[in-house]
Amino acid sequence: MVTEAAFASPSGNIGCYLTEEAARCDIAKKSWSPGAAPADCQLDWGSGIAVAGTGEATFTCAGDTVLGAKDKLEYGRSLKAGDFRCDSEPQAMRCENEASGHGFTLAKEQYNIF
Repeated sequence: MVTEAAFASPSGNIGCYLTEEAARCDIAKKSWSPGAAPADCQLDWGSGIAVAGTGEATFTCAGDTVLGAKDKLEYGRSLKAGDFRCDSEPQAMRCENEASGHGFTLAKEQYNIF
């Protein structure tokens, strides 16, 4: 259990930031599109996904990135902060709020928001 952590997938393609209030992961290279940005997003759209509080996961509209963390979360390992947990697997990074059940998986080939 941690209070906050910045980490990357072993490949370095996915970077995440985990706190007791939220989980966010950004992806450098992807073969999918997040769709059109909402009208109120004037920043970079869909380079990552975040889940915060008890709400549903959403694509990020951000002027920053959580890519580039030095620490790697090796495949088969997980980190937890409060109700938020991220699991590093060879097929995807998975983060969710275990209390609400909302979260996401993020990979080069695909994503899933649940």
